[in-house]
Amino acid sequence: MATDQRGAPAEALRRRTVEASRRLGGDPFLVLHGGGNTSAKDHDFLWAKASGFDLGALTPEGLVQLRRADLERMLEGASLSDTEMMDGYAAATVEPGRPAPTIEALLHHALPFASVLHTHADAIVAITDTERGLDLVTELLGDEVVPVPYVMPGFDLAKVVPELWRGAGSSARAIVLQHHGLFTMGDTVDEALALHLELVERAEARIAALGRPIRAPFADTVSELRPGDSEQARTLLTELRRYSAGHVHALRCDDDEVRAFLARPDLERLTDLGPTTLEHVIRTKRVPLLGDDVAGYVAEYRRYFERNRGADEALVMLDPIPRVVLHPDLGLVAVGADAKAAGAVMDIYRHTIRVIEAAERLGGYRTVTEAQAFGLEYWELEQRRLR
Repeated sequence: MATDQRGAPAEALRRRTVEASRRLGGDPFLVLHGGGNTSAKDHDFLWAKASGFDLGALTPEGLVQLRRADLERMLEGASLSDTEMMDGYAAATVEPGRPAPTIEALLHHALPFASVLHTHADAIVAITDTERGLDLVTELLGDEVVPVPYVMPGFDLAKVVPELWRGAGSSARAIVLQHHGLFTMGDTVDEALALHLELVERAEARIAALGRPIRAPFADTVSELRPGDSEQARTLLTELRRYSAGHVHALRCDDDEVRAFLARPDLERLTDLGPTTLEHVIRTKRVPLLGDDVAGYVAEYRRYFERNRGADEALVMLDPIPRVVLHPDLGLVAVGADAKAAGAVMDIYRHTIRVIEAAERLGGYRTVTEAQAFGLEYWELEQRRLR
């Protein structure tokens, strides 16, 4: 394993990993609301970010210590069910009772570097969310970066990525996952962090050169949507509450950026393609509602559920109301069970608009299929992050 920190005290490695995690997690153009993960390892142990923990506020307690020998045995088979993977993580955890590690802990273990850092950087995702996504990764970031076609996170990803990395010569220190994000690796945390920031900066520069930067502060224009704001607000909130199984909290943003997006002649086509980063589907649903026909959206969501559930009769449909509404009078409306959930949806969709716009300028927005989005929306291992 390429690590020059074998002799370094584990405590120092963990501390520097926490510092790098907070650096990455504090940047909303890299990760949002619990996204991304990091790890450090020595010969015997992996310290992986706990699932659901926020990188930007990570503490040493947010890194779960796992025995690498146990993780290696988990990778020996050709397949592993979700239940078997989570049972394996529990058995590999050094301190019983600790939170479960990130779903991608197996991948972190399999990459032979002391430090592995992963984000969903907007600029990197925008490049992969295009017609020529994987080719663009190589053209813009260089052939020292390994591009990986979309693979479902978890066991399959942990098997495929190291194989592609070895096939590329085993010298690359960066991997870009289609519709997902960026991994960088290093013999030290500082090395992985520096490469991570450099590649993101390179991608952002390319997008900015096309006329509009993807990294720029958002206007402070978000407010709570209340029934008394207007007749349109009252009607929309009434309909959302009619079809929701729980409490509804809504936020509104109607700034120039949102208005320009709503005015696009291809708005329906673009928004119907799906989320920019796969895991956002668990917060935003696959597509937004255009207009105010909540009943129509709910009916289509039920058809989407039936189309994709397969033979799984035990699968229970989630609350069918939209989480994102693009309304001609109200602008962007973000919906959640409370202010925190609605705020997360608002943040994600404001970034989504920029990623879609950037991907269009890079050649045309493309993302995961409906079936792939459904697979993650109803994946038990992702759903637990919202609980």
